[in-house]
Amino acid sequence: MLLLFPVVAAHAFVAVALVAALTMVLIRDAAYVVRLKILSLGKLSWRGSFNAVMLWEFASALTPTVIGGSAFAVLILKREGLSLGRSVATVLVTALMDELFYVLAVPTVLLFVSLDSFFPHNTSNLWFESGVQTLFIGGYILTCIVSIIVISALFISPRGTGKIIGLIFKLPFLNKWSYKIEDWTEDWALASDNLKGRSFQFWAGAFGSTLLSWTARFLTLNAILIAFMESIPHAEIVAKQLAMWIVMLLSPTPGSSGIAEVAFPTFIGPALTPAISMAALGGVVLIWRTLTYFIYLIIGSILVPGWLANTSRT
Repeated sequence: MLLLFPVVAAHAFVAVALVAALTMVLIRDAAYVVRLKILSLGKLSWRGSFNAVMLWEFASALTPTVIGGSAFAVLILKREGLSLGRSVATVLVTALMDELFYVLAVPTVLLFVSLDSFFPHNTSNLWFESGVQTLFIGGYILTCIVSIIVISALFISPRGTGKIIGLIFKLPFLNKWSYKIEDWTEDWALASDNLKGRSFQFWAGAFGSTLLSWTARFLTLNAILIAFMESIPHAEIVAKQLAMWIVMLLSPTPGSSGIAEVAFPTFIGPALTPAISMAALGGVVLIWRTLTYFIYLIIGSILVPGWLANTSRT
């Protein structure tokens, strides 16, 4: 009986770790639902907010990561009953808050680890063999620039920002996209009008739920690893996820399919081995992708038929 105790304890520990990982997923999605409820000024019901979040994630899982699900989010919110202006404003503010989380997360994690901790030492398994650090730093700078542009467009001067962006897009290598500027400017102006007069509580609640959601997103992997390792370099794992996120954003495949599975052993693997075997590492990848990707394909495919039948086309 005593000999069985360590085995039973080990299985119980694994179960607790996996429950913790699932809890992170639930916190992530619940915080997203709360954020949408706040940003819609209560116009979305709790059920409507849940549907919008799940379908937004479903759209993201079906589209190349470089495009994302935001292109469909306005349509989803409109079918849930929001006006065009409020739908556009909600999507733009959501994107801005996601960008701001990343802008803040990188220097915060740098307080606990060195910059080298973000990057893999061997990139031969990736589709490019060098420049990960350059890509990460360039991506971070671009995220900061985009955040500044969106803040200017939504809260300072939509028209003025559009004119400045229009001048930039007259450059030869950007000129072919210049036709989009007018549509962007109209969206910014529409969103800006819908965001005027929002209270401190509104912004604090929306950004607080953003912080909670994204923190839970990244800690999901840490919780999974507790089932496989006795000691985990938590800050380093988060740092490597932040760097890997930039690489995954450039993926041409739906939901970074294939890219994430290849990048994971390159970025995360060295921080885990030899503490766990390659077979166990494969198990970590499978659980991680199930909780952060495949689960939304399943939920979305279940929700879509009934949602289309029960929501308005207008």
